[in-house]
Amino acid sequence: MTLLRDLSLSEIVSRIGAVLLFAWLLGLLLAGLARLLGDRRPEFDGRLTANPFAQLSVWGLAVGVLFAMSWVRPLRYEPGSNRLGGWGIVVVVLGGLAGMALLVAAVDLLRPLALLLPQSGAYVVLYVLNQFQLVAAGSLLLNLLPIPGLAAGAIWQAVRPEQGRRLERYQALGLAAVTAAVVAGVVPNLGAMAMPYLTLVGRG
Repeated sequence: MTLLRDLSLSEIVSRIGAVLLFAWLLGLLLAGLARLLGDRRPEFDGRLTANPFAQLSVWGLAVGVLFAMSWVRPLRYEPGSNRLGGWGIVVVVLGGLAGMALLVAAVDLLRPLALLLPQSGAYVVLYVLNQFQLVAAGSLLLNLLPIPGLAAGAIWQAVRPEQGRRLERYQALGLAAVTAAVVAGVVPNLGAMAMPYLTLVGRG
């Protein structure tokens, strides 16, 4: 595959780590916020966990490695249990994405600490941090789209809660459409666009 040939081995490995870290943090934030608002469905589904693989989407990993944009495995919410009802899902989604934006910026604070490591170790850590910021920045913009399967697509669980299992089918179709759009180049490099606004040092 041409895309894989364009990536070095270090880029592939670091992006795998970056996507895994992004999925873990965002999934944990979403599940934690839902729990704070009284919705325990994500917790019962095993999403309020320290295990990063519980949040990982296989297709999200593949797209993240190749295009530096990804998503977490879709979470299921229970609007009736949320203290704010359907609006609670909106609060959870926007709060989770806002929290991730703050974490992307906070990564810059870790760079001076990384420089305290031996030279080879510092290089690896800094490279992974760079990849994480790139992946997370692009993924945040992508997940603002209200497409089933993406983080903001969860609003359909509040709008059409009676659909139940059908929503899972819509999520699969939504993610297939997103993947096709990214591969076809319809979706630009969102990470490069967002990085100057999401990092403390304003790097592009």
